[in-house]
Amino acid sequence: MALRHVAHGIRASLRNNGQAYGYSVSVTIALGLLNVEAKAPGSAQYIYFALGAAVAFSVLELLATAGFRKALEEEPSTVTAMGVSLSLVSVGVSALLAWATASLIRGVAAWPVTSFVVSVVYLLLAGTEFALAERAQRSPPTNGRDNQS
Repeated sequence: MALRHVAHGIRASLRNNGQAYGYSVSVTIALGLLNVEAKAPGSAQYIYFALGAAVAFSVLELLATAGFRKALEEEPSTVTAMGVSLSLVSVGVSALLAWATASLIRGVAAWPVTSFVVSVVYLLLAGTEFALAERAQRSPPTNGRDNQS
């Protein structure tokens, strides 16, 4: 197997899985932090957690597609790469928010609320990271000199 094939596979994986990976890390840490704060929940709480995250995705999908009437556009791979590389921010803030939400909200409500909040905030921050990456990609390259005449 040639190294170029492996490199191609890595690029494809990063392009197709980057945001999902960041979200997976965020929602996993949210579940772990919530589990510590809630002191060993029952099975139903895990279902509430999953439903809270699913509702967040459904609501944002509804809004992003204008009621499922507008297609979601593809980003150029360079924008995707840069956006995903900024995910330290979205993952870090999501983890802190998960801890804060899990600490402040008690009882059964903590489970769907934490996953909902973490999901919404992660996706909003990831969208901001992509917007910054797109803006950076549109900026003209600098050559190390001032642009003054």
